[in-house]
Amino acid sequence: MMKIGILIVFRNDESKIEVPQFSKLFAETTKLNVCLVNNGSTDNTLKLLKEIQEESSATISIIDVKKNRGHNAAIKAGVRYLKSIEEFSYILCLQKYSTKDFIILEKVFTIVQQEKDIVKSLFTKTKQFIHKNVFSLHGVLEKAS
Repeated sequence: MMKIGILIVFRNDESKIEVPQFSKLFAETTKLNVCLVNNGSTDNTLKLLKEIQEESSATISIIDVKKNRGHNAAIKAGVRYLKSIEEFSYILCLQKYSTKDFIILEKVFTIVQQEKDIVKSLFTKTKQFIHKNVFSLHGVLEKAS
């Protein structure tokens, strides 16, 4: 079975995070293991991520990077964590969350829940970044369109 991890990095995104929206999305994506990274936020981002975790039926981990050391450092922390808990075929990464990215998340989650061959071909056509088998959510969606 193909295991896919999802990594989303947040930084001071309190005003952009809608807990009910995420909870609903993650309730429908039980095949995925989600890692939310709080990248040194100084607002209530971490609190909202914990609410999403509590209200979701999906497996959600939260990494709290206390001090912002940039997107790549946050991504690496999330990838290291995901790789430490399970062997994933692929990890999809959203480097920095913005409100319009929610639509992208919904589309990619729908694609990922589908047939294995379609998903596998998306990854073979998408450029990897930072680590082996780590892909940009935007890149995968471009190939799917």
